Amino acid sequence: RIEGATSDDWTDWHWYTTVVNTNCREIIDNVVDMAHFFYIHGSLPTQFKNIFEGHVATQYMNSSGRPDLGEPGETQMLGTTSVASYYGPSFMIDDLTYHYTDIDHHTILINCHYPIDANSFVLQYGIIVKKSDALPAELAMQTAIGLGDFVKMGFEQDVQIGRNKARIDNPLLCEEDGPVYQLRRWYEQFYVAAADVTPDMVDRFEFEIDTTQPRERRMKEVEANIEAKAAKAANA
Repeated sequence: RIEGATSDDWTDWHWYTTVVNTNCREIIDNVVDMAHFFYIHGSLPTQFKNIFEGHVATQYMNSSGRPDLGEPGETQMLGTTSVASYYGPSFMIDDLTYHYTDIDHHTILINCHYPIDANSFVLQYGIIVKKSDALPAELAMQTAIGLGDFVKMGFEQDVQIGRNKARIDNPLLCEEDGPVYQLRRWYEQFYVAAADVTPDMVDRFEFEIDTTQPRERRMKEVEANIEAKAAKAANA
């Protein structure tokens, strides 16, 4: 049961649908892909952990905002707290909180898909936002649409990556790529007969990436972007 799905304390769902011309396994890889959150979703992960067990694959992520994004004077996004779980091969529920300087927006994001054929699938995703004294009904719905459009922008970038990915069953990985092989092994259980599901597909597996060095490297990129913006403004 999804908290808020039938409660007046939350907004109605705001939905999006698109067709992606690639194998649906490519979107599942995002469960372990920490690096793309910086470049695609504008986040600096401070914690990134995966747990696979049975038919559920979960991503735990805390992040801070990127100070090189957004304009001065606007309300700044401080970061996010996310617990996102795939229940089976194609239905993800993300308990996602956006932390801003003046308010927290509690949201539930659904991401689901179904295959059309071996090389295409329909991707659907929707969001609801919790109302509060600071976020009455009309404003909460506007927030749901605004955050939904922000999520849509990130998904569209994910889709472009997926459309240009080559399917490689045994990729060469670096240390921070995450447990790609273990995730694909978990996902394989949905493509074999029940009698052929092996323990390594469903046994509990945990993996947490040390975000210290990646964060230090990406902060240097952020600082360089800020310096470039300041130089451009000074020369304007």
